[in-house]
Amino acid sequence: MKFLLATIIWTAALCTAADTSAKPTFTKDIAPILYERCAHCHRSGDIAPMPLLTYEQVRPWSAAIKQSVAQRRMPPWFADPHYGKFRNDRRLTETQIATVTDWVNAGSPKGDDKDMPPLPSFTEGWSFNRPPDLIIEMPLEVKVQAKGVLDLQNYYVKVPFTEETFVEAVELRPGNRRVVHHSIVNIAEIPEALEPKALLTGEKHGRILWKLIGQAPGKGAESHLPGVAKRIMPGTYFEFNMHYTPTGKEETDRTKMGIWFSKEKIHHEVITTLAASEIYREGKQIARADLPNIPANADNWPIVGIMRVPDDITIYSLSPHMHFRGKDMQYSVKYPDGRDEVLLNVPKYNYEWQLNYEFATPPKIPAGSVITVRAHYDNSPNNPKNPTPDQEVVWGQQSWNEMFVPWIEYSVDKNNLLATPRAAR
Repeated sequence: MKFLLATIIWTAALCTAADTSAKPTFTKDIAPILYERCAHCHRSGDIAPMPLLTYEQVRPWSAAIKQSVAQRRMPPWFADPHYGKFRNDRRLTETQIATVTDWVNAGSPKGDDKDMPPLPSFTEGWSFNRPPDLIIEMPLEVKVQAKGVLDLQNYYVKVPFTEETFVEAVELRPGNRRVVHHSIVNIAEIPEALEPKALLTGEKHGRILWKLIGQAPGKGAESHLPGVAKRIMPGTYFEFNMHYTPTGKEETDRTKMGIWFSKEKIHHEVITTLAASEIYREGKQIARADLPNIPANADNWPIVGIMRVPDDITIYSLSPHMHFRGKDMQYSVKYPDGRDEVLLNVPKYNYEWQLNYEFATPPKIPAGSVITVRAHYDNSPNNPKNPTPDQEVVWGQQSWNEMFVPWIEYSVDKNNLLATPRAAR
């Protein structure tokens, strides 16, 4: 009898130990997931409302984290997984979601400190693991009024280079995220006779040559694959194109940009433009300035953009941009042999997270192809983010207006630069 009792106790102890060891812990199982998929935004000073780096920071949010990952609301990612593979895809795997769920269901145990992985390597204030080679700030601190509607503001900083320069990474960071709706830095020319003080007024003075970087919720830092980069020309200006939204009290902002110079020879320049040089509605081509308003209560209002490809190109990323009524956007390509291929499909566009979808293997698109972008808008009461479903929507800069801006980043294959990077000179 004693032997039997001892056996039962010993077996129960083994089962308890096995159950305990099977439960996920923060240090061993959860921290690696958060560091890989979430820390980019969930750290001090970044866009997320709270850091998620330590057990003490994560534990109070564990139930909310479980719900968010189970519903795939976090990490934010809206590309249809049936089309394209992207190097910045932060979606959790089914196994990772199950691990988070099991951890929370087990009471969110901490685990052994010796299992804790090293903190992810980020330079404080930036998204990459080394500081920028150069930081460019707006030329002044901008005062943002408490109320009203502000047009886009433009501020200029002269490019400090005496020679053509290629950059492998760029990041645009708001000085005050409460008031910066979105921002863009363009490379621009301005009249030589313009007074320097005119560049500080917020008025538009430059002629845009090309876009360098855009910032909005979910994007604002980009790095390029080895051998390709963005170009900055001497004698030009950085144009900080700022969209501010008043918060009810006077605020200030001084946005800054970090630049990382290319460290190796560059063979192709990355170009950012719109994949919609032609726009169609109901099969009829129309000028962008003549786009009709979106009717009240329209729940699936379509628009189509066309980009014809005269030379072989390589596509690096795609980035849809619409506002509150944006419903979906799809990029596809028709090849010269008649084949059709979907490059990116975003079936549930979310204005609160305007992501840049960076291809893991950049697709090669031959000359003679046609890239088509199809988008729909929901201006009906079925859209919970629609502020005024009973009113037609005009096209414009403000959030309650609408935009059709299908960004594309690519290079022209025949334009082989074989440039020597600035850092190697």
